[in-house]
Amino acid sequence: MAVPKTSKDDFGFLPFLKRNQERFLDLHGRSANWRLVIFSATAYATWKAANPVMVRHCGGRVLDGGAGRGVFSKTILKTASAYESIDLAPRGGHRPTWTGDITEMPEVPAGRYDTVVCQQVLEHVSRPWRAVAEFRRVLKPGGKVIVSVPHLSRRHELPHDYFRYTQEGLVSLLKDTGYEILEVAPYGGILSFLHHQTSFIFPGLLTGIPILGTVALLLNAPFSWLFAMLDSAIDRASLIPLGVIAVARKPAAARNPQPDAAQSDDQATNG
Repeated sequence: MAVPKTSKDDFGFLPFLKRNQERFLDLHGRSANWRLVIFSATAYATWKAANPVMVRHCGGRVLDGGAGRGVFSKTILKTASAYESIDLAPRGGHRPTWTGDITEMPEVPAGRYDTVVCQQVLEHVSRPWRAVAEFRRVLKPGGKVIVSVPHLSRRHELPHDYFRYTQEGLVSLLKDTGYEILEVAPYGGILSFLHHQTSFIFPGLLTGIPILGTVALLLNAPFSWLFAMLDSAIDRASLIPLGVIAVARKPAAARNPQPDAAQSDDQATNG
């Protein structure tokens, strides 16, 4: 029988925190799960920004692009008539409808979806314009894409962590791929970011312990709310947002976007 290989990177305090986080997310990784929402100010601010946008704009048949554990599946199904997902592999008990890469998904039919949702994924995609172009392809004319991305975040999901986004950067990415921007909004801020880091220690180290973990989460909850609210009050100009969320539409009369210089270079390299 083969013995699993280990390395020095599998041991130590940071890998332990990572494994503990993964166990917590496997158990409670749904946006409707209160434990996830109150885990940190980042989790609360992200939920507070994404939830009303999803309720307003999710409809019809929805594709969850880069679904991971299916965190937003229950939220999507509040207003959608059908839910489908795509990711590289099952994760945390969630089995995607389609197994594949969101930058190239030929198995997914064109014009199949009324809405595409992509939450906290594009920072892990080395060619994000390919992903949003594929979303556009599988959308019906007039269909919507909902995208959220981080601006403040430590490096994570290594080695696949490539980008951070400003409001202007996300808008540019979507416009250059042929979308009409419906709304864009920053959320959270530096206090939410800092509280998220400390939350991996408390309540993070206790979340797997019955009763005690729940008590720790409840004790941390007021700080999750407080720091998220303070960010809104302190940084009214949103110069240091935690992240950005945008809603864009595929034009009813679809046009072919012109690739920008970066995309042209990429095509030339891979042609």
